[in-house]
Amino acid sequence: MTSRAQILAEIDAITAVAARLAAIAQRTDAQRKQDLIVARRELAMRIMTVMAIGEGYRPLRDHEQLYPELRQRVSSMRAAIADHQAQWSAVAIDSDDAAYLSSSAALQAMGRELMAWIRTTVISLPEST
Repeated sequence: MTSRAQILAEIDAITAVAARLAAIAQRTDAQRKQDLIVARRELAMRIMTVMAIGEGYRPLRDHEQLYPELRQRVSSMRAAIADHQAQWSAVAIDSDDAAYLSSSAALQAMGRELMAWIRTTVISLPEST
């Protein structure tokens, strides 16, 4: 069974990867593309992990309104990431850095909102015994 601490630790890890992605987005060096690819993969894996451990956290999974909302929010985030990455592959980011940075900033804001919602939601639920 998943604990509240595990979910919160995974949210912290996702937040750290997102901060790394934001820093990479600001760079213009040649290594940025490779670093972007690595960080994107890690973010995708961590988002899948937070969903999997959310399914193992009974206070959330068993909640009639919050669990479907978690699934919907994570699904929306994953779709936004997929759209962003389809438009801004590592190869394409040099084509219009201003538009890329704008898209990246919007995605980062959405991610921060999701992580805050998950954190607040998980903290608000009583731990099961």
